[in-house]
Amino acid sequence: MTDPTTEGYTVTSAEINGMVRNLCAYALSEPDPLQRYADLTHQQVLFEGIVAALQRERGRALADLAVSGMPLDEAAKKTNLATVPKVRKLITLAGETERVRAAAAAAKPAKSKQPKSTPAAEPVAPPEPPPAAPGKRIMTAEEWAALGLPAAGPLPTGRPKKRRRTAA
Repeated sequence: MTDPTTEGYTVTSAEINGMVRNLCAYALSEPDPLQRYADLTHQQVLFEGIVAALQRERGRALADLAVSGMPLDEAAKKTNLATVPKVRKLITLAGETERVRAAAAAAKPAKSKQPKSTPAAEPVAPPEPPPAAPGKRIMTAEEWAALGLPAAGPLPTGRPKKRRRTAA
């Protein structure tokens, strides 16, 4: 069964066989064939549930990207989903459609009923940065420089390269 939202990601039969051996060792070692069949069927249903849970978590991650301001077409490109419908499918599976819609509606500028000739409002001070999570802090420009990184500017982005597992 192929999931169109995972196109471009591949695994080898050795990786699959290794996971089956690791996760189903007890059931595979059952000497009674009928009991072994029942145990393996139960585990298959369990793993199908895990696949659905993973799809929901991937959808939540995509929803978080959209809520943070990333357009869905950009999210599709950066995640190798390629198309916006695939992104929306995962967001829908996660039950996050309304949250993404609300964030998109809030991001759109409201139409003003004031005439265009009104003077511009005074600039508003930028909002304070969000409080740091417990145990985490934001690095200062000096700390960035000490690490040899630019003091300002975007952080490196992108996905780390996939590493292939070697058969043991």
